[in-house]
Amino acid sequence: MKDNLLGCLCALILGVLGVGIWYAEMFTDSKAANLWRRMNGKGRISRNYAAIGAPAFACIFLLGGILGFINHFQLRGIIPRIVAILILVFLSFFLIGLLPIKFPRWVYADWQYAKRHGLLDADGNIDQEAYEKHTKGKGFW
Repeated sequence: MKDNLLGCLCALILGVLGVGIWYAEMFTDSKAANLWRRMNGKGRISRNYAAIGAPAFACIFLLGGILGFINHFQLRGIIPRIVAILILVFLSFFLIGLLPIKFPRWVYADWQYAKRHGLLDADGNIDQEAYEKHTKGKGFW
């Protein structure tokens, strides 16, 4: 019994940590977020996984921990089914994030960064020249 609660708590912590890291990478300009963006930009993980797969995986952990607590306290009704269905939905998002397809540009961290810093052209694409000037010639990520 105690091990099940510890596993649920670990899943909740990993889920919250994963969602927090993804949020920081996508929507903040902290040094840690800049490090994660640079690591993702070097080909260590795909852009699709960073944008879609990682938050889906974190949500699977988060919902899995919640479902574990629901099962531990033997709560009945529709709530466990809804949580289980949400886990399956996020699992499908995770699998879609592994596919080598192009998602809308606003899904990716580099576009969010460019939007925050006014580096988009009139069409909403990243202006490469403005980005090079912004980074003082260090390149794209």
